[in-house]
Amino acid sequence: MKNIIYIGFLLIIVLISKSVKSQDEAKIRVIARPYIDSIKIRWAPDKAVAWYFLNEYGYRIERHTLMRDGKLLEKPDSVSPSTEIFKPLPLALWETYSETDDYVAIAAQAIYGESFEVTHGIAGSDILSVINKSRELESKYSFALLAADFSITTAKLSGLMFTDKSVKKGEKYLYMIISMVPEEKLLIDTGYVYVGTDDFKPLPKPIDVRGDFNEGSAMISWNHQLFQNVFIAYQVERSDDNGKTFNPLSDDPLINTTKSVYETPERMFIIDSLPENDKEYFYRIKGITSFGEVSEPSDTISGLGYKRLPVNPSISTVEVFNNKVAAIEWELPDSLNNLISGFEIHRSINDKGPFETVNKEIISSENRKFADEPPYSYTYYKIVALDHYNHSYQSYPYMVQIIDSIPPAMPAGLTGDVDTTGIVSLRWQANNELDLLGYRVFRSNFKNSEFTQITVNPVEDTIFIDTINIKTLTRKIYYKIQALDQHFNPGGFSEVFELTRPDKIPPVQPVFYAYETDESGIMLKWYNSSSIDVARHILYRKSEDEQNWKVNAIFYPEDSVQVYTDTSSVAGKLYEYTIIAVDETGLESKPVKPIKIKQFENKNKPAVGKIKYNVDRTDKFIRLTWKYNQPEVKEFMIYKGKTIEDLSHYSTTDAFEFTDKKLQINNTYYYVIKAVFKNGIESKMSKVIEVKY
Repeated sequence: MKNIIYIGFLLIIVLISKSVKSQDEAKIRVIARPYIDSIKIRWAPDKAVAWYFLNEYGYRIERHTLMRDGKLLEKPDSVSPSTEIFKPLPLALWETYSETDDYVAIAAQAIYGESFEVTHGIAGSDILSVINKSRELESKYSFALLAADFSITTAKLSGLMFTDKSVKKGEKYLYMIISMVPEEKLLIDTGYVYVGTDDFKPLPKPIDVRGDFNEGSAMISWNHQLFQNVFIAYQVERSDDNGKTFNPLSDDPLINTTKSVYETPERMFIIDSLPENDKEYFYRIKGITSFGEVSEPSDTISGLGYKRLPVNPSISTVEVFNNKVAAIEWELPDSLNNLISGFEIHRSINDKGPFETVNKEIISSENRKFADEPPYSYTYYKIVALDHYNHSYQSYPYMVQIIDSIPPAMPAGLTGDVDTTGIVSLRWQANNELDLLGYRVFRSNFKNSEFTQITVNPVEDTIFIDTINIKTLTRKIYYKIQALDQHFNPGGFSEVFELTRPDKIPPVQPVFYAYETDESGIMLKWYNSSSIDVARHILYRKSEDEQNWKVNAIFYPEDSVQVYTDTSSVAGKLYEYTIIAVDETGLESKPVKPIKIKQFENKNKPAVGKIKYNVDRTDKFIRLTWKYNQPEVKEFMIYKGKTIEDLSHYSTTDAFEFTDKKLQINNTYYYVIKAVFKNGIESKMSKVIEVKY
């Protein structure tokens, strides 16, 4: 018979062991509670199968001193504070305690009882019998550990507790609880805890106790999450003699039954039935630890039950007179007058509130009428009955609408700014109308043009954020706003507010179109930038023996300068010129393509004249010919461009003709010829020759 029972338990253990291996290895969990002169150690296995074997083979305890007087020891002192093998004491030693401690009886039944009733499955099925035995073992394990948590006596009898009185002040210990179960039967991980007497702290008391009192009941709650690693249970106590004496609500402590720490609610609750209404009851909470300690009581709260009104008031009619007075009538049985202290009238511009109290004084409990003067255009009313304990009973909201043709006032104080990313912030003063619905915002690129509404729904605030394009040539942006009441009556437009877009676009570059040289200097001609925000034009010059550009002249819009003679140039010396435009924000245009000019030594060298041209579209060329009766001519410089402004040096020849074959059909080309003498002197530019190809 014993062999059959042993084989059955082995089957149970195999089933459980497989589930253990598929999850975590069995472990011994350890906690400690330090005192000034001793340290209490509590432990328990985390698996039912481990509990089963440990009850048979037991636990061994070791202590290692790791620190002394704040210094880590090079060689820890290792001792066994007890040579005892901890396991459940013989059943005969339990009987004395079981008569006065129910938890002792529960644990004894779980450890030594032949059966722990668990009814699952179908009778007569062998495999279901094994499964039921497995579940029975789990139940025994759970109840035995729960009983040990609630009873120090049970923990000692179960071999799950030890008090070390050989400790010393200033030392820190590592306690090891070691399984004595042979590894071939079950591998159980050792449990550890690190503690010293200097770690002693008094137990905290439960905090944040609240009470919600109702008719014949009180719901008491407190913060459980804050001390979930300190207290395993709580004792709720009540007093009916103004807090002089307190009695627990039940003999058994209250525990949290949440399965996972991740699901642990912040608060724990208990509902207590009150013996009678209209009497003040006091409550307090005590925490209980796994070491049988009970904390100091929490702060006391109190309240009293009360008889609730069986019905709430309800508004029967509301009549509006001349759009100035709303006459409100409501219903509540007269038989309840003695249960209430009076009424309040609440109103709001929408059914969700916030509601404000209209009446300055409490309306008497016998009254059922009130006149509100003046009401809102849209008004939601609620009647609130107040009992003698200041509890409120509200009616459903009742909407009242009056005829309104008066628009809100024109908004004032419109201001704003725009940042460099194009975010516009508008602000204005709030209107004072009680029935104000909101504001509409309008925008335009031109002050005297039509404005476009940019808000979909009325803006309730007095701040509005808009986003605009800043990469545009339109420098200004304009806004105006309009108020709207709850009858959608639009008010007048505000004053137009002007904003300047931040400048991110550089000005259009100027254009050189001609130049001349004589004995007085070099004359430059250009077209100024067409951008409207140009603040100045800057002319730069660089001579043939200079590396860097230098400012030659600055021209402002009020000067209207587009022609300039550089009188500081030296005859016969080569110069480069370029010009840029700078706008009001300091952005610069691209520099004009530099032009190279050498000042004439004198003005006696005439321009090339009598220029003829021949266009041959068959062989695809334009041939220029000319005459020039001047001695010492070295060569002729040919300038070409598709526009006059685009003329630039194209080629050089020492003949009196030039053939251009780099052409495109249906284009007009412009040519200019200049003679260059052997001494470096250059003639004036010829007249521009226009050739259509």
